[in-house]
Amino acid sequence: MISLQRDRSSKAIATKYRGPKKLAQDLLLLQAQRDVLNGKLKQHAFLSTYWKASKSQLKKECFGKCAYCEATTDIVAHGDVEHYRPKSIYWWLAYTYDNYLYACQICNQLYKGDNFPLLTGSSRLPAPLVTALLSDTELQQLVGLLSPDPLTGTGGYSIARYAQAHQQEQALLLNPYTDNPAQYFAYVADDVLQEVILVPAEPRYQPHVQAAENYYGLNRVELKTNRYKIYKLFQLLHRALADTADNQLKLDIQQQLSAMQADNYLFAGMNRYFAAQTSQP
Repeated sequence: MISLQRDRSSKAIATKYRGPKKLAQDLLLLQAQRDVLNGKLKQHAFLSTYWKASKSQLKKECFGKCAYCEATTDIVAHGDVEHYRPKSIYWWLAYTYDNYLYACQICNQLYKGDNFPLLTGSSRLPAPLVTALLSDTELQQLVGLLSPDPLTGTGGYSIARYAQAHQQEQALLLNPYTDNPAQYFAYVADDVLQEVILVPAEPRYQPHVQAAENYYGLNRVELKTNRYKIYKLFQLLHRALADTADNQLKLDIQQQLSAMQADNYLFAGMNRYFAAQTSQP
């Protein structure tokens, strides 16, 4: 996993996710929640077509890789628009652009599902104060207070406030748009099993690694063995760089090592970790 950056431009973010159209979706969610509470609806009926329209932009921001496991989705699957905070728990974030990222079906559907563990003692983000008896006029007063506008970040709920709420909630599952995975994750190569295992960068981050293993599947066998293949290539290039006297070959190797640490490369987070370890005295 690597840190990701949202493109907050009008070209990248469709009008349906911002401005008046976002406010209209906020109101629909509030009305639906009122109807769930008063018994008119059994549960929210979210429109998947709404968030699917963001897929191409999210995929671009993830460099065609799963935001969680860094596998290239084009090889085996098309990938999903994933709700970082599950809409089954955080219903008011179902249509929030900042809650979307691009993930493979294995991480999203097979492992994560509706799971969203928090650090022991932490509390979930508070839901909007909706009751069964609120009028549409009263619900209208809550519009714009559910989540930030992804383009302007202004109004009743700023992007900064959303980021602060994320830190306060202390989710065990990392969000690469708001967390720095390099702070939490390290890697260990096992040359006998020919695997590279995700481990905590510090003992205090063990719960985050355990959550990533349980709910993102980041230590599933396929990932560990494929990470090892990239790791071996990375290590061989480092050895070749130290052993060769050919200046052109040195340059070629250095360029390849740099390319393997670029955002768009397979398992770039792991490559950067081992590059830092190799450069240490």
